[in-house]
Amino acid sequence: MLQVICGFVVGLLLAGLGFGLVGGGVPGLSVAGWDSPGCVVLPALTLGLVNAAYLARLTRGGMLEVLGQDFIRTARAKGAAPFRTVWKHALRGGLIPALSYLGPAFAAMITGSFVVETCFQVPGMGQHFVNATTDRDYFLIQGLVLFYGILIVAANLAVDLVQMAVNPRLRAES
Repeated sequence: MLQVICGFVVGLLLAGLGFGLVGGGVPGLSVAGWDSPGCVVLPALTLGLVNAAYLARLTRGGMLEVLGQDFIRTARAKGAAPFRTVWKHALRGGLIPALSYLGPAFAAMITGSFVVETCFQVPGMGQHFVNATTDRDYFLIQGLVLFYGILIVAANLAVDLVQMAVNPRLRAES
């Protein structure tokens, strides 16, 4: 629900900024439609901003926790380069909280796309879903719900598989 509200508010603010402040002076930037590559910018920002902030916060928290671990101090004491210590040793453990959020974030982005497609007049499945509800086309609604359900389950499965590849404790438990 929060993703839908944030998508609606951020979408309208970005549309107002993109059209009002810029005044349509940026070539290719369009507030509505899907006819040029510039039309992708505002809807993508609208969908990505809310999740990007939370993912950055989770990644930062995970990295701070891992950077205080004993094995990081050991790597530094052995003389490993700071870049290598962060990228090879710390990032793998620091991304685990962010990876666990990606499944629900994908589901939130899918549901938020309904609002974004409506705000920016982007032709897509979200608009078909909204039109099917107003037209009471129950078979189309059932098909789209089934498709979105399969898509969300597949995304959550992919996130779980990536987590098992990254986290050695999960591999040992299964």
